[in-house]
Amino acid sequence: MTSIFSSRHAAAASLVFPVMVWATLVFPVMVWATLAQSPARLIVTVVDGGGAPVAGLTRDDFTVRAGGVELDVVNVAPAPPSVQIVAIFENLAVTQRQLNAGIARLIGALDDESILDMQSVEGGLDAAIVEAVDDLHARGATRPVIVMLGQASEMARSELQSSQVRGRRRAADLSGDIDRLADLLAAHGVQFSGVSVTRVPLPGFERLAAATGGRFARIDDPTGLGETLAGIGRELGMQYVVSFLPGEAGTPAPQVDVRGDGLSARAAPFAPRH
Repeated sequence: MTSIFSSRHAAAASLVFPVMVWATLVFPVMVWATLAQSPARLIVTVVDGGGAPVAGLTRDDFTVRAGGVELDVVNVAPAPPSVQIVAIFENLAVTQRQLNAGIARLIGALDDESILDMQSVEGGLDAAIVEAVDDLHARGATRPVIVMLGQASEMARSELQSSQVRGRRRAADLSGDIDRLADLLAAHGVQFSGVSVTRVPLPGFERLAAATGGRFARIDDPTGLGETLAGIGRELGMQYVVSFLPGEAGTPAPQVDVRGDGLSARAAPFAPRH
């Protein structure tokens, strides 16, 4: 784990990282059952048709439904803009310069009081995500976020049938018990987002991000890394906390709709531990 960077001092920080460079929402049942006992909150990201986050919405702009039944929205307020991020770096197919520039764009898009740590991977990515959750919990993070930079990898089989020829590494999806990881992230109120430079489908990463209200982007061109990370940073600073009265126990997970042409919402239970 590297030292902590505050976005306020990002311009003065010298970012040096290893040159090992490549480059409908489901709520966990355990967490939703707990939230259903009292007024519940969702962390909601609203984007327009171009994917840009939307600010300035009010309670009248949101509708929350569960099982087709509209629930009472009690309050809508901007989420606290300062976040605590652990960025996990693994197999990202970019140059060192592109990586440094991308991290600088992410930091520049964050609130001045936000904090970013870089974490390398020593074992499996599922274990690295658990380690990041533990780190955020130990710090008492009130807006904990994990940003994945890259993806897993595997050795592609060589077309040459020779024991002396090794294949090359290629991008691979997240393995392990993704539902368990989603439950762990939700229990600690951690949003998971990320980016990978690959054309390989990564449904496991995308499913984990969706379960926490985040997003996992796959891009073809490494020159798009900076803007993608800046977009994630802007989203984190323009989210909403939507409070509503939940239905009875056993009610299906809520769905959030937002008023406005071309607007869409991503949401997850908001129950930070700290």
